[in-house]
Amino acid sequence: MADRLRSVRVRLTLVATVVTGVAVLLAGLWLVRTVDSSLRDQQRSQDAQRLEELRVELEAGRRPGELEVVVPGRTTYFEVRLDERRVVATPGYQPRGGPYLRTTARVETTSGLVELVAASPVEPIERSVDAVRGGLLLTFPLLVAAVAGLAWVLAGRALRPVEAIRGEVEAISGSTLDRRVPVPASGDEVARLAATMNAMLDRLEEAALRQQRFVADASHELRSPVAAIRTELEVAQRTAGPDDWPAVAERLLREEARLEAVITDLLLLAALDEGAPLPDARPVDLAEEAQAEATRRAGLATPVRLEVEAPGPAVVDGSPTQLRRALSNLLDNAERHASRSVRIAVHQRDGRVRVLVDDDGPGIPHADRARVFERFTRLDDHRSRNGTDGGSGLGLSLVQRIAARHHGAVSIDTAPLGGARLVLDLPSAEVGEPGGAPRAPAGPAGDVVDHG
Repeated sequence: MADRLRSVRVRLTLVATVVTGVAVLLAGLWLVRTVDSSLRDQQRSQDAQRLEELRVELEAGRRPGELEVVVPGRTTYFEVRLDERRVVATPGYQPRGGPYLRTTARVETTSGLVELVAASPVEPIERSVDAVRGGLLLTFPLLVAAVAGLAWVLAGRALRPVEAIRGEVEAISGSTLDRRVPVPASGDEVARLAATMNAMLDRLEEAALRQQRFVADASHELRSPVAAIRTELEVAQRTAGPDDWPAVAERLLREEARLEAVITDLLLLAALDEGAPLPDARPVDLAEEAQAEATRRAGLATPVRLEVEAPGPAVVDGSPTQLRRALSNLLDNAERHASRSVRIAVHQRDGRVRVLVDDDGPGIPHADRARVFERFTRLDDHRSRNGTDGGSGLGLSLVQRIAARHHGAVSIDTAPLGGARLVLDLPSAEVGEPGGAPRAPAGPAGDVVDHG
């Protein structure tokens, strides 16, 4: 019983029935009272009119005892009193014999003060009111029952699409996310709810497919260094002598670093997907960060010439750790595919900070420019200088997620050097706010760091 009362259809029917019942009851009480009052006022008006006729006759000189107080066809009793003495009255009139509507009028005549009295019995009025009351008592339950039945039918018809949606959603599982709920053609709130649920199912299906691809790719990426470490250890266990173990350890550390890098990237991507608040958000000068990253790379043994162009401050609000990671990934990608030269330029203009990273490599075809931001995506080996170290395929995906997390975007174009240009575009922060000094330039424009 409790479960049935929780039904929206039952509750709507109960509410409609109760509201209708209360409204009809109040309307019936008002109608009975109005009919009773109207009949009484009508009777008093008729009696007052007859008394006015008698008054006119008295004022015209007629004696009180000569007045005609019998009105054919009427049940009203009339009485004429002179100086509180009855002069004439309708035959059978008993002033105290029952409930009457009494109407009086006084007239000053030469004979003295004459009081005219009209008394109409209440019984005919009460019979009429009882007839109205009886009719209402007969129609009240019929009307309430009709409204209850109509509310039940209309509520069922209105909720039928909702029940269809509920049944379809109940049948959807993790393996049937391609199913969709029916959208009624009514165009009302239920139709909008169904459309919204289908859009939600689209997102869930897309997220599930993305998760499946992510798990599969992550399993492969993690399996490769683990398998390499295991193979290296098994071979070394059988063949390596004491003098070979330093080289074995070096190779194992290299594979462990690769494994750790993939795990770190996966954890950062998971944190970015969750949309958690930035843990260390503060103003960050990307011009300074670009110069610092170039200086850090100066000691690396790579045959790439790195040029930095940062003519002035370029401040954004965000996480220094994540923004440094984005710059590092952009430069890693450029150096991996460059022939001899990489250039990074940082500018602040019109409320935006733009970081441009150019290389002189083979570039990225237009058809692949959207795909390179997908996780674990690596283009053909010709995009890499050596074809053996194409990275994990997470670098640019991380850059895109970091840019989105900082209300910006990353895009790809063709570099003046002939290769790829990656553009990181972020909203700039206020420089020189109250209480703080303007930032100094990050470094001279056109600084060149030669890694060779």
